Amino acid sequence: MLASTEGASALRPPERTRLLDDERVAVLEQALWKRLDDADDLQALLAAWLALQCGMISFASCGAVALRDNNGGRRVVSWPEGVDALARLHSTIDLTVAQRRGVAQKPTAEAGTPSAPAQIAYPIIVDEKVLGAAAVEIQGDGAAQLRLAARQLQWGVSWIRERLRMDAAEDTTHRLRRITGVLDMLAIALEEEGFAPACRASVTELASLQRCERVSLGFAQDTGMRVAAISHSAHFGKDLNLVRLLNGAMNEAIDQHAVILYPPRAEESHIVRAHGELAEAHGCGAILTTPMFAKDKFIGAMTFERDKDRPFEQEEIELLECLAAALGPVLDIRRRDDRWLIVKAWEQLRDRAQELLGPGHAGSKLLALALVASTLALYVVTDVYRVTANAVIEGRVQRAIVAPFNGFIKEAHARAGDQVRNGDVLATLDDREFALERLRWVTERQKKQYEFERAGGARNRADTRILGAEMQESEAQIRLADEQLARTKLQAPFDGLVVSGDLSQSIGAAVQRGQALYEIAPLDDWRIVLDVDEAQVNEITIGAAGELLIAALPNETFPLIVEKITPVAKADEGVNTFRIEAALRGNSPKLRPGMKGVGKVEAGRRRVAWIWTRSLIDWFKVWSWRWLD
Repeated sequence: MLASTEGASALRPPERTRLLDDERVAVLEQALWKRLDDADDLQALLAAWLALQCGMISFASCGAVALRDNNGGRRVVSWPEGVDALARLHSTIDLTVAQRRGVAQKPTAEAGTPSAPAQIAYPIIVDEKVLGAAAVEIQGDGAAQLRLAARQLQWGVSWIRERLRMDAAEDTTHRLRRITGVLDMLAIALEEEGFAPACRASVTELASLQRCERVSLGFAQDTGMRVAAISHSAHFGKDLNLVRLLNGAMNEAIDQHAVILYPPRAEESHIVRAHGELAEAHGCGAILTTPMFAKDKFIGAMTFERDKDRPFEQEEIELLECLAAALGPVLDIRRRDDRWLIVKAWEQLRDRAQELLGPGHAGSKLLALALVASTLALYVVTDVYRVTANAVIEGRVQRAIVAPFNGFIKEAHARAGDQVRNGDVLATLDDREFALERLRWVTERQKKQYEFERAGGARNRADTRILGAEMQESEAQIRLADEQLARTKLQAPFDGLVVSGDLSQSIGAAVQRGQALYEIAPLDDWRIVLDVDEAQVNEITIGAAGELLIAALPNETFPLIVEKITPVAKADEGVNTFRIEAALRGNSPKLRPGMKGVGKVEAGRRRVAWIWTRSLIDWFKVWSWRWLD
């Protein structure tokens, strides 16, 4: 023991000082590790971490950490305390953040001054996002010393990165747990049949999950709050003292547009008189009321009651506020859907009336005024009522060119669309058979004439009479052949347009007697055929004027006048129509038979409202007579 004491006394002063410094550093490291373990926020944790890192790095003169946390807040820590290390290290921190990698640099010193210390920085990257950086200033110049310091800083930054990941995972788990709770409550509210069962199930489940003595739910009405459900209570009277106190507490929260906690915290300034009355009357030591908001107004509130030994924590308050925000609109929709139809209609009418008669809503008022003015104008202003129908142009006289006999087509000189004049040859039929027949009868006539002359020379009067009759027969047959030869040429009966017929692709084809080969219509006399719906045919009178618009000539209209109303109906595309014939008041060389368009016939002046609603009114009359009378 004496030898030890003497050995310790024999130590030289520098060695004794070094041992004392090592002991103080070890004690300081233990204190820093304890601070790191006991840190309750990110700022304290970063301060302890930076002090440990600077203690582990040899010759570290100062250090700084600049960090953006998961919530977007900015954290800045410097070491040693009282030194603005960030100002000295900001260029290195900016460089490592920009390059997203570790940086070691040595600022250039001015001439005549000692060399500047080296600076080392590493970025803090979490999930490919640069959240900040840590930097340390080193007094030494050795390359090995810089490498060790950079390695130590890199390992330390990894610890911060993992800690941030753990904090983010914890926050995500917390949010997920909160979202799961909200979704579970929404599922409970939606799976019930009707508004009242959904409210009872929701408040009962909330009371069980949050370990509350009572959970109450109320909705705002014109006369104030009305309690809709109380946990573990299927029926409750409107005049109960409990219901009256709950209404007061809910009104208190909605009037102040805030979450009300009773007993209030020291920093809060909300009015809690109604909550105090509720707590005094029913012995609840902790009360929380969260208003429910939907669209642009507060629709109700939820009140949670507990014993005084279980006050509401901040995390629970945030969860219940989130539940009320999500559950309120869903239950409000259920409440609105469960109302009588007449109540819904009355509420909508009242809301629209309030918008029109109350302040604001200038756009709605202008729109209503415009609608009223338009309705009055439609009822007062009159206009010409016109019956609209599909129209087609036909020739007033349409001549068919038919085959005069059975034969074959020899030539075709015209086809559909050609304009022809009176006497033009349209087509020619094969005439060889008739030419041979004529030649036979000519020969027969010459033979009979020779015999007639010989019988006359012989003064045979009986043969003369017989041969004269046979000569007349031959003349008749020749004239018949000439007529048939002439009829082989199909000629136009007047000036007009070939409407149908094209024999150019049928040369040599056989035709039957009476077969229509061409149709010709005149170019200066048209007839307009209108297919008028049976519901409007009674509005048209003979002599009524109108207009025709042809699809092929959309930029020009043609005046017309009704000439005939055909009392025969026909079905056209599921609509029963009547044929109305009209004549054009003028002629146009642009018109062609077969052109289609739309015709409008005037049927007198009527109110504009009647014109626009006539078809709907007629349909309703027929429908009501069929099903209601």
